[in-house]
Amino acid sequence: MILEESAQRFGFSLPVVQHIWDGLVRSQGKQVQFSSPELGGQGQWQHGMLMIGDWNNHTLKARVTELIEQLAPLAAQSSAYAEVPAAQAYARQEQPLRATEEAETTEPEKTLTGGWQGTQNGISYVFYPEQSLLALNSGERYSTAPYFVLGMGQSQQQGRNTLVLLTDQGEIAVDQLTRIE
Repeated sequence: MILEESAQRFGFSLPVVQHIWDGLVRSQGKQVQFSSPELGGQGQWQHGMLMIGDWNNHTLKARVTELIEQLAPLAAQSSAYAEVPAAQAYARQEQPLRATEEAETTEPEKTLTGGWQGTQNGISYVFYPEQSLLALNSGERYSTAPYFVLGMGQSQQQGRNTLVLLTDQGEIAVDQLTRIE
């Protein structure tokens, strides 16, 4: 009921509002990533900060912010994912891998399933939540255990761009992970 009301109130389609809700529930109301023309393209919201691809559309940005800020506290209280195994409760806003893409990845990733991929500042990655494995286009591989990964992002501190994992324990830089040889 709240999703239908929110969709109508803020002028978004129900599937878009449902996508926002699902992401917020998985992150316990802390963050959500999305890619939808209705929401201004690719974007993310975290702790009250919103970034959308259509960055100069202030009216749309205000509507998206209001929608998310209305749903976030409710999602934080939701127990919809409380009994879902961690490997199944990951945020999936990144593009899921198709079978043909899985076959093209390097050993041993080509036999893994359930991954999602993306790019941040020219760093392409494939993440396999069930195996706690992050593979970068540079060929480096990292274990993401013991973190519950909600998504990927970037940090631009001290003049360098770093890929970070958005986790239940906050942002974790890739170079803090255990490298797999």
